[in-house]
Amino acid sequence: MTLERVCAEAGVTKATFYRRWDTPTACVMEAFLEVWSEAEFKDTGAPAADLEAFAHKLIELYSHSHLGACSVALQTEARVNREIGVPLTAGTKSRRSRNTGALAQALARMTPPPALPAPVILNVLNGVARNIHSLNWPVSDEELRTLIQSLLSPPAALR
Repeated sequence: MTLERVCAEAGVTKATFYRRWDTPTACVMEAFLEVWSEAEFKDTGAPAADLEAFAHKLIELYSHSHLGACSVALQTEARVNREIGVPLTAGTKSRRSRNTGALAQALARMTPPPALPAPVILNVLNGVARNIHSLNWPVSDEELRTLIQSLLSPPAALR
């Protein structure tokens, strides 16, 4: 990806580009975070179905032909490049906070409540989605539903 190619595909000049973004990296980060904003837990009142929809969105994003590889590359580069690390960390923390809050509210309405807290459930689903892409470990819809049911199990069911 080059700035020339981005400008050509967008039909704008470099001057127009630089009026909006200070650097090409800033443009990439804005676009990346915009796409990842689609990974939102939506609470419709059916936690299992909502988590399944959320997990499928994560799987779709991580498995995307360009975005999946870009995710891994940006997360790696973020460790050594502040221009990537700062917005990536802020964007992912913000999204995770919103998702954790929405899921926590959904879990609080469950009777009995699940043994696992919202952050742990989100970590598990994110890990599964990443493994599907990065390690090529397929998970069937039935396996995903079984996993989600386990994650939503009350404390007594886990003993």
